[in-house]
Amino acid sequence: MLRRFVAGRDLPEELRLATKMTLTGTLAWWVSSALGAHRPIFAVLVPLVAMTGDPFSVVSVSVNRIVGIFAGVGIGIGIVHVGLPGTVTVAIALAFGTAAGILLRFGTRANVQAAVSALFMIGVAGSSHAGIARVWETAIGAALSVLVATFVWPPDPARELRKRLERLRQGLAADLAAVAEDLATGSGASAARLDDVRAHSLEAIRDVFELESAHRALRFSPLRHLDRPAVARIDVSINLGARLYRHTRSIARDVADATVRSETLAAATRHLADAADRSLSGGETSEPLARAADALAAPSDGDAAIVAAQLRQLLADLRVATAGGDFERAE
Repeated sequence: MLRRFVAGRDLPEELRLATKMTLTGTLAWWVSSALGAHRPIFAVLVPLVAMTGDPFSVVSVSVNRIVGIFAGVGIGIGIVHVGLPGTVTVAIALAFGTAAGILLRFGTRANVQAAVSALFMIGVAGSSHAGIARVWETAIGAALSVLVATFVWPPDPARELRKRLERLRQGLAADLAAVAEDLATGSGASAARLDDVRAHSLEAIRDVFELESAHRALRFSPLRHLDRPAVARIDVSINLGARLYRHTRSIARDVADATVRSETLAAATRHLADAADRSLSGGETSEPLARAADALAAPSDGDAAIVAAQLRQLLADLRVATAGGDFERAE
C-alpha cells in the first residue's frame, strides 16, 4: 500500500516545497508581528497559496497568485463597509472575485485567489483599519514568498525535463518493440497497445508545449541560469521524441489494421527503435540507421508497402535529426 502511495511522486521535492512554505509563513508572521501587526494571518496565507510545486515556475505563478490576493483584499475592503446583507455581500464578492480571476488568470486556469481572498476579507475584516492592515500584511507575505521561491531550492526545469525525456524514450522503445513483435509473429500486440501509443504520443506533445514554460522559468531564476544550454539540448530531444511518436502512432495503427507478417519489416523496426533510443540518449545512431535502411530497401507490396513507407518516413526524420538538420518541430 505504501508503495502505491509513493509511486510516481517526487517526495523529496514535495518535502522541500512544504519546508519553503513553513519557512516563509513563519518569517512573514515574525516580520509582520515585529512591525506591530496583531495576528497577521494574511501574511502567512500568501506563501501557502502563492508557492507551487510546478517545476516550471519560479516566480510567474507566485506573482499571479499574489496579484490575485491583492485584488481580493481590495474587493473585500470595498464590499465589507457597504453594509449589505450577508448573502448579498458574499454574492458580490464572488462575482467581482471570479471576474478578476478571469482577467488575472495564470496559464489556462482562472485565478481563484481573488475570490478566495475577498471572501476571507469579509470574514476577518471589520473596520477600515483592519482592511489596511491586511494589505500591508499581504505585501510582506508576497515579498517574502517571491524571495524564498527564487533563492531557496528554486524549481529545477532541467531535472524535470530530463525525467520527461527519459519517460518518453522508454515509452517509445517499448511501443516500437511491440510493433516489431507484431510484424514478426502476428501477435496482435500493436492493436492491444494502440490506445497506450496514442496516449503516449499526446503526452509527448504536452511535454513540447511545456518547453516554453521551462525556458521562461530559467529566465526568472538567477540560481538556474547556467542550466540554459542543457535545457536547450533537451528541448531539441523532446521535440524529436514527440515527432517520432507521431510516426510510431501511424505505424502502430497501420500494423493493427492490416495483416502483415514480415521479418524484414520487423528487423527494420527494431533497428529504428534502437536508433531512436540512441538519438534521445545522445548515442551514436549511424549503425542502426544503416541497418534499417538496408532492410527497407527490400521490395514490398500491399499492406506491407504501406507499413514500409511509414517506416521510411521515421528513418528519414531520424537521419535529419542525427545529422544536425532542422526537422519540423512537433505541434
